[in-house]
Amino acid sequence: MVGLGALALGAAPLAGGVLLGGMAGKSQPNVPDLRAVIRSEMELLQLIPDDQVARRAALKQMIGEHIDDLLLAQEKSREFQSKTRYFTDRGHWRDIVLFVTTVLFAVVIGNADHHRPIWLPLLIATIVMSVVTGIYVLRGFLTSLREDHGDSDRHP
Repeated sequence: MVGLGALALGAAPLAGGVLLGGMAGKSQPNVPDLRAVIRSEMELLQLIPDDQVARRAALKQMIGEHIDDLLLAQEKSREFQSKTRYFTDRGHWRDIVLFVTTVLFAVVIGNADHHRPIWLPLLIATIVMSVVTGIYVLRGFLTSLREDHGDSDRHP
């Protein structure tokens, strides 16, 4: 059991780093705004004389490719949002973090000095809190699954 406590203590900074990395990953990447690019290309297309057919055709093809890229990016974004909806909607990620920390705290308390008078009540309280937060996580996950199935029924 001592190995499990050491593992929990060693994994806590790693879990914190993962959470920090996840929060940092929410920032927007440095990519050009395709809508602005398409708009500027459309303006440029209007400036090209009608007699330059090859240039107009090449620019129209480039605009079409950018529109396709925009549609593909939007589709991927919606797919990613639907897959991660449980973690992002209504703060379910906080329930998961709270559950993990209560379980880790229960492991640490379980490996503490058993001769202290507060040890057993504290261990029981952390186990109860782990169960309660586990119920919240499970309830939120099941609610999310039900909502996802309801959304798929509404959209063909």
